Amino acid sequence: MKKIVLPGWIKAYFGFILANWLLFTLMRGIFLFVFRAALVPQSYPELWETFYVGAKFDMRLACALAIPLGLYFTVCAFWHKARAIRKGMAWLYGVLEAVVLLVYFLDFAHYSYISMRINYSILKYAENPLISLQMAWETYPVVWGLLGLALWGVLGGWFANYVQKKAFAQTDSYRWKGNLGWFFGGLLLTGALMFGQLSQYPLRWSNAYHSTNNFICNLTLNPVLNIYDTARFVKADSYDEEKTRRYYDAVSKYLQVDQPNKETLNFERVIAGKPAAERKDYNVVVIFMESLAWNKLSMTNPDIDPTPFVKELSERSILFNNFFAPTSATARAVFATVTGIPDVTSFKTSSRNPLIVDQHVVVNALRDYEKYFFIGGSASWGNIRGILEHNLTDVHMYEEGHFKNEHRNDVWGISDLDLFREANRILDEEQKAKKKPFFAIIQTAGYHRPYTIPDDNAGFEPKDIGEELAHKRSFVSVAEYNSLRFSDHALREFFKLAEKSDYYDNTVFFIFGDHGLSAPQSENMPRGYVDLNLINHQIPLIIAGKPIEKPQVISRTASQVDILPIAMGLLGRPYFTRAIGRDVLTDSEAEPGSLIYGWASTPATIGFVQGEYYYHNSGGKEGLYKFTADNYNEDISKKDPARFEHMKNLALGLYETSRYQFYHNQKRDERDD
Repeated sequence: MKKIVLPGWIKAYFGFILANWLLFTLMRGIFLFVFRAALVPQSYPELWETFYVGAKFDMRLACALAIPLGLYFTVCAFWHKARAIRKGMAWLYGVLEAVVLLVYFLDFAHYSYISMRINYSILKYAENPLISLQMAWETYPVVWGLLGLALWGVLGGWFANYVQKKAFAQTDSYRWKGNLGWFFGGLLLTGALMFGQLSQYPLRWSNAYHSTNNFICNLTLNPVLNIYDTARFVKADSYDEEKTRRYYDAVSKYLQVDQPNKETLNFERVIAGKPAAERKDYNVVVIFMESLAWNKLSMTNPDIDPTPFVKELSERSILFNNFFAPTSATARAVFATVTGIPDVTSFKTSSRNPLIVDQHVVVNALRDYEKYFFIGGSASWGNIRGILEHNLTDVHMYEEGHFKNEHRNDVWGISDLDLFREANRILDEEQKAKKKPFFAIIQTAGYHRPYTIPDDNAGFEPKDIGEELAHKRSFVSVAEYNSLRFSDHALREFFKLAEKSDYYDNTVFFIFGDHGLSAPQSENMPRGYVDLNLINHQIPLIIAGKPIEKPQVISRTASQVDILPIAMGLLGRPYFTRAIGRDVLTDSEAEPGSLIYGWASTPATIGFVQGEYYYHNSGGKEGLYKFTADNYNEDISKKDPARFEHMKNLALGLYETSRYQFYHNQKRDERDD
């Protein structure tokens, strides 16, 4: 058997990566030592995962730093005259290593100053460079720091030169034969190390937020990568304090703020809840049904009956039939529902923004509850992992690969049916073992292209209604129609299983769509919904379960952000909030309404729905419309100026307040944990 001999340049390349990885790991250890006072004993068990995940971030940076060197080695392996730029490479790496160390220096200073790892917003200090430099000069040992950076740059250049000498010490390093294979092998290994994990999704910043303890999460981050991860969001989205203050009076009244203060922008409310003797320990199950749009349901499509179980369930439950998702996109729905703040970011989604991962969640007031999250795919999708694991105290995360019985269905993971089966099994077993109430979120995803119906489908039978009728009834195809029917079928099977469980009699279920879906024809809907694009936002909310004794239809306008406050109201539990969400079910004084943010259109739409009225603003062109009327496109703002001004102030005010709250709704330990 022929002995495998590694070329010198391959050994030198990965040796360079290893050396930098060890350095970055050492810096993480130093960070822990310097700021160890922030580490509480309860977090000691999390240190292993912190260093494990952190090591993968450090490896990604080490690989990224080595890429220019690897490309240079590859060129030299095929063309030895390229070695003429060896000194230039040494100088380049002297500068790169010094810049990386500078970032670590700044990171330590930044964290000691405001207990936050460095991010792209540090560039704001460049707006007042003289003041910033003077502050640094008077606060930190700048001279010693610069000397240290210069010395480190020299050392980095020397090391890069040494690595180059070792790389081509072997004569076989100049041979074409074999080098091409080693090049592709090295490229694949580098890519795998940077990908970071055996998963459908690569390692993401949200993996750092595996704990509700801020110090543990900060310890996991890599400062250089954190600058990169936050750069896009600092550029794209921020908030305007003056605009927030301009609309404060209208918004604070709408939110029923306890102690309004326009100067401090106080949005805090303490909800007292019911007397202790009247509080309930119901289990709460929140079910995100993928794309369960109002225009797709049996209630608006009785002739083709796509959701018979949803219709049946709504008739014996509380149904909100004027309910809206503030924005479209699933990750935005998760953020809005969990935090109570509409996701009005213009770039990607708020769940992907590491600058605002720390958010207060009202259900953390349920300190005696177990908390669960179930998804058929990966929680890394949309970076929702960070929002959930970091903000839902002690949440048990179940995703593909964590279930006892699972069969991958398509790109979205296991089927909705398998997901519901596993969620029911786990909740039933946990209830029997722990005898504690629980709060659970189940997020479905099967009603999505490619509209896969699993082989194990509990007797589901597709129907062919014809493509023409499907288009007229809000569907893009018969395949989509059957996919929604299967989603409804899976929900029915879940309730069949749940009704046999020990937890069912004491459980309240919240079933709703994560967002609406546009469909240009939609002959089953009033035309105003389609042309004003409210079809993208209207969804049902069904509150079901044995504790719901009186079925009713509620036509008050409400929003996804209201779901968790409604749940807390049904339980009668006290809680604290600053967010937009309110208990519009049990609080008769709460003004109905929903913010609408159409991020997918250009320019973006900012609107507000209240009853049959819709304030619509797109790029400054605004109007007031009765969207269910035959003359839905008539602007009636001049006929009803008082309503127009009121709804305009709420639309623009809630939009600006939401942007402000992204950065001002952090957890407060004495109230949240």
